[in-house]
Amino acid sequence: MQRELIQNWENNEELKHLRSIRDRLLQPQPATLNLLRLYEQVLADKGIPANESPEQRELRTMGLAMREQGRLLIHNRIYAGIFNAQWVEKAIETIETELEVDETEFLKTFTQLERKLLVSQVDFLSEGQTPEEGHQSAQALYEVLRDVTSTVGQLLRAERTTIFLLNDEKTELWSLVAQNEQGEFLDIHVRVGEGIAGGVAQLKRVINIPNNVYEDPRCKLVKEYDQKYNYRTRNILAFPILDEQKNVVAVIQLLNKIAPKIPNSPSRPVQGFTRKDLERLVKCVLPIRQILQACQSSYKATKKLRATAALTEATRSLDQINLDTQTVLHRVMNTAKKLMNADRSTLWLHDPQAGDLWTELPGKGRIRCAIGVGFVGEVAQTRHTLNIPFDLYNDPNAENAKRTDSQTRYRTCSLLCMPIESPEGELLGITQLVNKRKPGNHPEYNKEDWPAVPDYLKASFDRNDQQTMQLFNERVAVLLQFIRSHESLKKQAQINPTEVTQQSLVLLSQMELDRASNQEAAYHSLAHFLQPLHTSVEQAIGVAKATLFILDSSRNNLWSAILDAQKKPKLITVSTEQGLAKTIVSSQDFKGTNKLGNLADPLVIQGAGKIANYSQLFLFPLVNDQKEVVGVVRLFNKQTEGRLDPKGFNRADADRVQEYTQLISPILQGFQSFYTDIPTLKKSGLTVDPLTHAINLIKSSSSSAEEIIRNVMQAAKTLTDADRSTLWLIDRANKQLWTKLPQSDGSLIDIRIPMGEGFAGRVALTGQPLNIPFDLYDYPGSEIAQQTDKKTGYRTSSLLCMPVLSKDGEPLGVTQLVNKRKPGQFPAYDPSTWPQAPEQFKTSFSAKDQEDMEVLNTQVGEVLPGILEDS
Repeated sequence: MQRELIQNWENNEELKHLRSIRDRLLQPQPATLNLLRLYEQVLADKGIPANESPEQRELRTMGLAMREQGRLLIHNRIYAGIFNAQWVEKAIETIETELEVDETEFLKTFTQLERKLLVSQVDFLSEGQTPEEGHQSAQALYEVLRDVTSTVGQLLRAERTTIFLLNDEKTELWSLVAQNEQGEFLDIHVRVGEGIAGGVAQLKRVINIPNNVYEDPRCKLVKEYDQKYNYRTRNILAFPILDEQKNVVAVIQLLNKIAPKIPNSPSRPVQGFTRKDLERLVKCVLPIRQILQACQSSYKATKKLRATAALTEATRSLDQINLDTQTVLHRVMNTAKKLMNADRSTLWLHDPQAGDLWTELPGKGRIRCAIGVGFVGEVAQTRHTLNIPFDLYNDPNAENAKRTDSQTRYRTCSLLCMPIESPEGELLGITQLVNKRKPGNHPEYNKEDWPAVPDYLKASFDRNDQQTMQLFNERVAVLLQFIRSHESLKKQAQINPTEVTQQSLVLLSQMELDRASNQEAAYHSLAHFLQPLHTSVEQAIGVAKATLFILDSSRNNLWSAILDAQKKPKLITVSTEQGLAKTIVSSQDFKGTNKLGNLADPLVIQGAGKIANYSQLFLFPLVNDQKEVVGVVRLFNKQTEGRLDPKGFNRADADRVQEYTQLISPILQGFQSFYTDIPTLKKSGLTVDPLTHAINLIKSSSSSAEEIIRNVMQAAKTLTDADRSTLWLIDRANKQLWTKLPQSDGSLIDIRIPMGEGFAGRVALTGQPLNIPFDLYDYPGSEIAQQTDKKTGYRTSSLLCMPVLSKDGEPLGVTQLVNKRKPGQFPAYDPSTWPQAPEQFKTSFSAKDQEDMEVLNTQVGEVLPGILEDS
């Protein structure tokens, strides 16, 4: 009868007062946990001494306990049967779960971190490619990964958290951020299939070991790491992050579950990570995966851009007129060594006449290597990359390296050799990197330790390193061709200096193409070639500042290229149809003044900086042998012994200028020929990165809503190879999305749809991306799209809808891309074939498309607010 009473107590009116006890014991408060844990000990007959603590008084008041002979004991057996040990344990677990932080806050944090990463990508892609900016971009990536790692650890209350990313070869997990309890970051690499994380990556399954970790055979590596880092692992949760195709992106590994901190509560042993922890992590998988995929993409892009920036920086200060091959060898390979974190590096050059390779080594002079001999000779012969991981001594062809090492007392552990080829396939040289170093500050290799291998050299060059060096080698190839061509051109300088200058400028502009657009590269070349001439005139004539202007008669202007205060190229032009420029060109006579004052003529102020710094001006026409003006020299402030000459300019200065400028007249004609050819550079195959081009197109938009819509649609289509694109803008007042679509006659028609309707309306309402692969007709909720297609005769096969957010996260619009197109030439879509999908539409928008659109939309989100306010 007592058992029946206990089992059905909630339906018994005589025991309804127990409901209030139940409700009190289930209140989600820290004080309730203290009460339940005390009651748990009473039920276990722990012999607790009685006192007047709040918890004991409340248990006695509720009738759950009583004081007897100085001890706290069970008061009522029926009560104890209802609120038994199992009930108390479940109640404690429920309240602990409710007291933990809501994962909603963590989802917001992940969204903010993703935006931070995307913004840093936009800034880096659209603005900077210098080494300093590359370092800042890598730092931003590092900070995002660190914050994601820390946030996951907080979410699941882990003592230590590591996020491993899978390399491109799918062979190794590596961590940019591996956190210990002191907040320090560890460099950890794990092969797929090894250890806990490696096993999760291989099996694509969760591993949860709640206790006795060291007894689990899978935890051999865990025990080794713990011994190495003086740590003790009590429990482990390892979780795979998979993409849409169920391929592993990363593995999250959490160690040692931490009990929630309850005030005035005794500590309790934690039995590992729970099912609730897994459920909480699953809810956050999507934003975590998006961040990690973006991090991988950003990491690769950053390394490539830093490679370009590093080589540009290394070669920027080289004297382009007197290039020294040995200096180039030294600077280029020092840059490669730092960029790739290699211990040693060598650039071998191909000698076509001798049929071998040569290089210059410190202390050894010029040494040569036969084609086909050794690793370097093998790469020269096969033209294939050779990447030998640690330990190179295990390679069957390592005997030659071992013999060399035994003589030099150096230890070769890993190697990356790559050919440098011209666009025509001609072998120019070989880059050789020896011994990948682990991150950190490490000493030089000690010859006394040979053949032992220090820990920091137990590393290998990976696929990312190869890709980075491939880009690096492409730039080196252009540089080597430039040196070779420039040396050849210099020999012809006395015969045709105009052609020499023009060809040199073309070569240099091709070197700069990775850094800028076509015209920017050309202007960069002009500015860097003109700058030494400006300096030369200043020194020869003795003036504070000199600028050479070259006449473009077809456009009726004078132009020059200078470097501004930030060392960026700037083109300046002055019309010859007015002012002093017109006077100088028409009269072919010089003009000067020793009392400049506030003369605001364009020929005076363009590119001059602060005019107030100058008091003297001299303008001199440059006239060729045919008595035609080809340019103008502008001089400020005549100098005598480094000080302003109070006498100013005179006729003798005019004679000196004329004598000097006659010497450089052919060079100036070469500049003019190149300047005239700038618009045709695009025909030579010069291209710009699609994402960068798209960003630049958005940033160049005016304050017109129509223009931003048109530019976004054009940029998005080109960037993703979409067949159609639309930018929908949010009209909050009317709860609608609106856009303007072009008609066949060129006019624009206003289109509006309600918020929440259709795919675009759904994305505007939820703020979440929507990527529907081929075939969209199989997707639930595609009925409206099919009905619309039936009316129009168009076939919607795939779709990518992305929200456009402001910097503050406020929804501004939606970009809608329809029908990813396969590469290649296809006939125009035939509406009569509907509802069949044409071959070119039988594909889907990729994760890369989505990442690129996130970056692009971030830029759109920066431009839109000002435009919407004005419209």
